[in-house]
Amino acid sequence: MKRRFDMARPYPLLAAFAAGLLMSSLAVSGVQAAPKPYSAPVSPMTVQTQTSGARTQVLNLAKGRSAVVDLPVDAADVFVSNPAVADAVLRTPRRIFVLGVAAGQSDAIFFDAAGRQILNLQIRVGVSTDQLSDTVRKLYPQSDVQVQSVNGYVILSGVVANASESEAIQRLSVAFAEKPENIINMLAIAGKDQVSLKVRIVEVQKSSIKQMGFNFSGLSGQTGEVQYALQNTPTYGTNGKALGGMKIGYGDKLLSASLQAFERVGLIRTLAEPNLAAVSGESAKFLAGGEFPVPVAKDTQGRVTVEFKTYGVGLGFTPVVLSNGTISLKLSTEVSEIVNTGAFSLDDTFTIPGLSVRRAETTVELPSGGSLMIAGLLQSKYKQSIDALPGMTTIPVLGALFRSRDFLDEQTEMVVIVTPYIVSAKSPDAFQTPADNFQVASDLESVFLGRLNKSVRAKRGEVAEAPPPAGSYQAPIGYVIE
Repeated sequence: MKRRFDMARPYPLLAAFAAGLLMSSLAVSGVQAAPKPYSAPVSPMTVQTQTSGARTQVLNLAKGRSAVVDLPVDAADVFVSNPAVADAVLRTPRRIFVLGVAAGQSDAIFFDAAGRQILNLQIRVGVSTDQLSDTVRKLYPQSDVQVQSVNGYVILSGVVANASESEAIQRLSVAFAEKPENIINMLAIAGKDQVSLKVRIVEVQKSSIKQMGFNFSGLSGQTGEVQYALQNTPTYGTNGKALGGMKIGYGDKLLSASLQAFERVGLIRTLAEPNLAAVSGESAKFLAGGEFPVPVAKDTQGRVTVEFKTYGVGLGFTPVVLSNGTISLKLSTEVSEIVNTGAFSLDDTFTIPGLSVRRAETTVELPSGGSLMIAGLLQSKYKQSIDALPGMTTIPVLGALFRSRDFLDEQTEMVVIVTPYIVSAKSPDAFQTPADNFQVASDLESVFLGRLNKSVRAKRGEVAEAPPPAGSYQAPIGYVIE
């Protein structure tokens, strides 16, 4: 037994020594045989089909991050389709390091010593969103926001409390995206508020025009040509009537004089109250008016191309209900009308009118039901001109016969007031329209009474629920039709 024990002891030592030599030789040969990755494009003539043993996997990486991939068998070669996006390094025949270089997609295909495909790795590199997700989660813990990165785009999804929170998260994402336009905001708002905006545009214009003076003109009897004229065309567009005059002639010369006097006083009141409702965060537009054509081009055959320009009462706004209940308004309102001032004719064929425009564009913050005067105008024009013959106006008393005076005084005052409301839907019975209880007058009432609509009077003995208001009365919707 002792002999057997002594003879058995060398064999394990010899086996261990032989195994160590074998493992060391295999390790040295494995390191030296590990090839370096290459990125040379494969010729279209050498395309090979994937064998049944190969696998396809998807690897999502953030830019600048790395991952370790373990292979089931030894790899002898690797091909990277887009080295500018991702890089693969063989550290051992069965362990690969993959690095995300830039946003995009790339394939890494691994081959064994026989040229068979081991693994087809589809690498998708995007922007790192871990820090952005942590920041959003800390700032808005009540919201459920998911941040994803696809091909360099940052996608925001989930549910937030209001529109202002959605905009704040989008602004925060700009710091993590390569470009601001690479942010896709797909956040849904838990409860969207609806905002109704009421705008009042009030304008009052007063004008006073006076014209007084004598007009002289000298004519040649032979040719009818005007040799001399004084104040034939009014300075401010007024054309007073000639109250009288006389003509003095000698031979073929004729001198005429006439007294011209004119006075005009005008008052214009403009009131526009557009109303419009929209969901918080969405835009809305309103226009009550019309369009008129404006020629913009003319071809060689005389055909004219026109564009239509709008006029009337317009309103556009984008409301955003903030977290504290206030309303942020980005609005644009306009009141325009067609006027003759500034009009011109084109080729004696088209007459393009001018437009009188009152426009305001601004961004304000208001509470629900609060009003703010966003624009105002106070304008006064005073013009006066005297046309006279040189040297003749200094003559006492008679000097007034040789001069003409034009006077213009205009005063304009305009204000724009906005009032937003947070509203909700109601029953149709809670609303009234201007057509409610409207009845067309019959032929007898129209012919003999001169009425266009029927007038309903209270019966004798009935008492009104409330006394009539003092002054003018305005209904909850608009003007009352009697």
